[in-house]
Amino acid sequence: MTASGPSTAATGAPPPQAVRRSRRPRELGYSLLLLAFAAFLIVPMVGTVLFSISEGWVDTVLPTRYTPEYWANALADPLFLPTISRSVIASVACIVVSIALMAPTMYVLHISARRLRPVVEVISLAPFALPAVVFALGLIRAYSVPPLVLTGTPTLLIISYTVISLPFVYRAIDNAMLSVDTRTLYEAARTLGASRWAPFRHIILPGIRRGLAAAALLVFAVTFGEYTLSAFLVGDLWQTSGVWLYKMWDQHPHETMAVGIVSFAISWGCSIALLYLFGRRTGGDRVGV
Repeated sequence: MTASGPSTAATGAPPPQAVRRSRRPRELGYSLLLLAFAAFLIVPMVGTVLFSISEGWVDTVLPTRYTPEYWANALADPLFLPTISRSVIASVACIVVSIALMAPTMYVLHISARRLRPVVEVISLAPFALPAVVFALGLIRAYSVPPLVLTGTPTLLIISYTVISLPFVYRAIDNAMLSVDTRTLYEAARTLGASRWAPFRHIILPGIRRGLAAAALLVFAVTFGEYTLSAFLVGDLWQTSGVWLYKMWDQHPHETMAVGIVSFAISWGCSIALLYLFGRRTGGDRVGV
């Protein structure tokens, strides 16, 4: 009997070989699940890329002919850069406005108005229950008459994006503030002589970077490429990529897919930039202010 035999028998623990054998089925299951998830995400993208460069694809598994002509036409279109730029501008502006509004509001709710949190949560879910078309028509009716005429302007589009992003921003920031125990940190800072908003600037905001990053990514995903509100509120006056792609689809489907791939790449790049921006440690965070 080996030296490890008596010890494992005495303690009742399974031998290392049995532990390794029991882990193999679980690791195989995890690998298969990961492969299935990757295929679920990648296969549609591969199909979209193939369609954007295919010249003949009717009854075969893969295209019979390939051409870069559709990509060249899409990238050379005079509306390509303006529409993509407007979508990025609207999404980034919505991120800034949403976080600037919700972060201080959630801070106040957590430190001095905790009883109002359920009320604010219900209000934040209202955009889910309101159809986009009804919401757009309501905004047009409200902002088409003095004293505030915003119909057809990007300002109204950003306002509408901020409203539909409210549920995502609320949930991301609320969970982040719960995880850092905002009220305890606030009371500790006040005991040490800090002003009312000093804990928010120097402690809470650095502590909820991950929540802010999640909120920014969700807002960008919801607004970039959005069609309904853009079509109703600004239309051709400030055409975004979503409206442009919708108009292209009937006559130029291959070019539409090419622009869709480019939009995905831009969205992916902006997401990485947002993660880097919110993931950086500030000077105050490093010294533990």
